[in-house]
Amino acid sequence: MNGKQGPKARPRKIGLALSGGGLRGLSHIGVLKALQDNAIPIDFIAGTSAGSIIAALHSCGYRPDEMQSTAKSLSVSDLIKVKIPFSAMIKQGKKWLFGRKHRVLPPFPSGIIQGDRIEKYFSRFWLNRTVRDTAIPIALTAVDLYSADTVFFLTPHPGMREILNARYYYNTSLSEAVRASISIPGVFTPVKYRGMMLVDGAVKNNLPTDILRHMGAERIIAIDLGYAGQPDYEIQNVSDILLRCIEIMNREVTLLKGEEYADILIRPQAYIGLSPSAEQIDKCIKSGEEAVLAKIGEIRSLLTK
Repeated sequence: MNGKQGPKARPRKIGLALSGGGLRGLSHIGVLKALQDNAIPIDFIAGTSAGSIIAALHSCGYRPDEMQSTAKSLSVSDLIKVKIPFSAMIKQGKKWLFGRKHRVLPPFPSGIIQGDRIEKYFSRFWLNRTVRDTAIPIALTAVDLYSADTVFFLTPHPGMREILNARYYYNTSLSEAVRASISIPGVFTPVKYRGMMLVDGAVKNNLPTDILRHMGAERIIAIDLGYAGQPDYEIQNVSDILLRCIEIMNREVTLLKGEEYADILIRPQAYIGLSPSAEQIDKCIKSGEEAVLAKIGEIRSLLTK
């Protein structure tokens, strides 16, 4: 033995994928806190829907404690403006009933909630930054209703491989990218962007692990807040049935993406109401932290494995 040690293994480049999940997306804050507290680096980050908001904030340098304080100071009603008054719904119903073009469902407007308030609120956090200007390379997802392509707003990376049926935009503002990614079909009005009509990336890619691999991540941690097969005995109408069918289809895509690209898949048990209290917000965030800590040994091994 000459006492000399071999060269240290180069730390693997870690990618973090944050799924959509509505208000349960607050648990992503706890995920980031646990990773930060345990000195787990994040070299790339990708987000869909609610995950896109947290990913964008993190990529611009905001700490988990800052995000938590912001979440507790927010009022959902301040961010959401319902677009369709009752009179407009009656008008649209008459057009459907007496018009020449009949469809299965009445042709109500493209979304019941405008996203301009949300976009305006969060734009002050990332100012005029584009996806090219982030401290950590980022990818945010949306879907074009016209072409059915996945749309990635992302930081350019040398040698990046392309994904089938996808489009890439490297100079989009974070405000526009997040606004498109959170546009849940039928809830938020779609975003018109460069000849496309964009909706929530969860339609095709609720767990954006694949883009992380193509950007250069060698190991991927995936946080899945999607439907996990929980029974729901309150399905009572056509809306409930359609929403559950969409959840089931998304679940299958998510399982495939997770199995193919994720090295560690984490599913926080996060539950939260529509008008959460500060205590509920803390509890939701804590669920993300606990879910990561339960697998922290596996996560550490990713750095050199």
